Amino acid sequence: MTKNDKPGGLADIVYRNNQKLVRKSKEKASYTKDELDEPKHKIANPELFAKGREILGNLISKRMKTSGGTDVDWLIEHNGGFMIFELKTFYDDRIVISKAQMSAYMRLYDNLPKCRILFIGHDDSDFTNLDDPVWLFEMNQWRLGNIPHVEGSLTDPAYSENVAGYRIEREFMEKIDVKILRDKIDSIWHEFERS
Repeated sequence: MTKNDKPGGLADIVYRNNQKLVRKSKEKASYTKDELDEPKHKIANPELFAKGREILGNLISKRMKTSGGTDVDWLIEHNGGFMIFELKTFYDDRIVISKAQMSAYMRLYDNLPKCRILFIGHDDSDFTNLDDPVWLFEMNQWRLGNIPHVEGSLTDPAYSENVAGYRIEREFMEKIDVKILRDKIDSIWHEFERS
């Protein structure tokens, strides 16, 4: 038996066994995708969809006093309950939500009897890989003041100018994977069915 083959003391054995457990606990479960994980809804004509959004942008002109505009990325009504999703791509580990958009979401949240609004940050994900990470917070957390943020005139790479709004750092959002996000969305659906 060489020096390297010789068993160590009790502390060495416990340390080696602990290291094996630590490595096992750090391994993340991987999800297997099947046909039920394929998108339920697809845009039938992406060019027409893009054209419609572009044309809508032409509605408000520089001559008009009306300004601004915001959108809702996804709205689902089920049994009188509303799920709203706002998707934001991270830039420098932060997302920016315009003040107009947040104001609209707060009013919806406050005035709809059953409403869940999910803000989903991602790194340009297409949501097809179930293991891809996404970051999440909900409007109820925002309303409770649990989401630290910076408010002001902020630079958003999605726009060519500064916007009045809120900057939220990735570290203050919950990190989950696409599979867990899908499960959460389905649990909200079931919650609306029960009420």
